[in-house]
Parts: sequence; structure tokens; C-alpha cells
Amino acid sequence: MVVGCKIENQEMGFQASERLYLGMDFGTSGARYALIDKQGTIHAEGKREYPNYMKEDSLDWALSWKTTLFSLLEDVPVHLRPLVASISLDGTSATTLIIDSKTGEPLARPYLYNESCPDALPLVKSIAPINHTVCSGSSTLCKLVSWWNNDDSDKKSTMLLHQADWLLWLLHGQLGVSDYNNALKVGYDPEADSYPDWLLSQPYAQLLPMVKAPGTSIGHLKGDIRTQFGFSEDCIVCTGTTDSIAAFLAARATKPGKALFFGDLNSNFGYYFYVGYLFGFNPCN
Repeated sequence: MVVGCKIENQEMGFQASERLYLGMDFGTSGARYALIDKQGTIHAEGKREYPNYMKEDSLDWALSWKTTLFSLLEDVPVHLRPLVASISLDGTSATTLIIDSKTGEPLARPYLYNESCPDALPLVKSIAPINHTVCSGSSTLCKLVSWWNNDDSDKKSTMLLHQADWLLWLLHGQLGVSDYNNALKVGYDPEADSYPDWLLSQPYAQLLPMVKAPGTSIGHLKGDIRTQFGFSEDCIVCTGTTDSIAAFLAARATKPGKALFFGDLNSNFGYYFYVGYLFGFNPCN
């Protein structure tokens, strides 16, 4: 369902040769996009609610997100699409998909951001440092461990991706790429820029994606999508981030003395760990 769309007046000094940047935000009930220039001026924006696709007795979230992604691309004004230089998006933190590593198709229903897996928490606490961000029932790692211990299928061709990772894969086609904002709640250490040894020693470590910095170029937009929607041949797709970090960046709290509070305890806990690691202090202390 289209909720709203806005196109800014082109009399704002915008030059037809200027490149634009497409960002999308996938929230809890819907998604939105904004098309900006280097100065941060918004040239178009819109939002959509997630369609209610049912699979058996539950909502098919993966199909709903996928449909919304391409609906947002369709909503971008046709005359502005050739000017888009890069595309990225954010998703809800700790929303987790277990996929087929060859086809990219989900092998189970997604674990949503606020879903808790208390069955896995004791196991995670037994391997992780005390008070680590993964030591929460709703962490990505708890979701991975819960799936690993309760699913009897062949796990050799499986992979973990976050919501943002999977949606971006639909655009660039390279499976197994994440960003260190999303990977924080699966145990990634942004200070060391690697997964810790205590995590890599686990049998399910084979499912962990490669991690890059948010906003890193992954590759060009897939040719069939580029042709279908009219984006330029040099349009690239970049690694994403979480909704909480995107909100922080959008608030332009870029200097000491500025702060932002949002969300619930879990989202702020993850955000606090992220900022702590990046700015050189251990939030556990």
C-alpha cells in the first residue's frame, strides 16, 4: 500500500548532472525512501506499508519486505532514477534470516528484532564474555543458536544474514555480506574488526557473513533491476546499517555534547555498545 510520496520542487538550484543517493529505511510496520544530493537536500521521498502475505498460519515477512523493496524502487521518480549514484538501506537490528547459501532463499521464517530465544541464552552466556551484547535472548546470536539446535536439516549450505543484508543482496547479488553495525549483536567486534575467537570456535560459525564497514561499495546494481527501473549502469549498492544507527546519523549528532535517545532498552543497549567500541571504551566496564 502506498502511504505517501513527495517530490521536491526542482527550482531549488538542482542541476540535472548532479548525482543523487537513494536510502531506504525498513522499520517495524513499513518502509520509506529518501533521495538526496551531496548537501543532504531531499529531492524525493515516500513510504509504504508492508503487505500482509500469509504463509501457512503466519505472516510471510520475507516476501513482504521483498515486495516493499521493489515497490519503493518503483516509487522513485522516473526522471531521477538515472541520476542515482548509489543505494543502501537499514533494517531493524537483530532481525535475522537463515538462508540457503546457494540460492539466497530463506530456509525458515525470519526471527524478528524483538523475538526472544530464551532456550539459547544459557548456551550463549557460557561462551561469551560477561555482559556482552549477545547475552540477551533477543540477540542475533541467540537466534542463530536456537535455530542451530532445533533444526534438523542439512546445515552445510546455510548462511545467516540480517534483514538489511538480505534485502541488499536482492539488489547486488553477492551473498554473504554484512556490515559491522548489524553484525554487532551476533558477536562481531568492531574494535578488532573481526569475529572473536570464542565465536569462531563454535560449529555454527560457518554461517556467519563477511563483514564490511557500513556504506562500503559491494558491487553494481544487478543488470536486470537496472534495466527494469532505469537506473544508471554505474549505480552501486553499498552495505547498510541498523535502524538505530541510521536514526542517530539522520539526527546529525556528529559532535561531542550531542545526544539522542530513542527506541527500547534492547535497541539502546546495542547502540550503546556500538558507540562505546567505536570511541575507545568498553561498555562492559
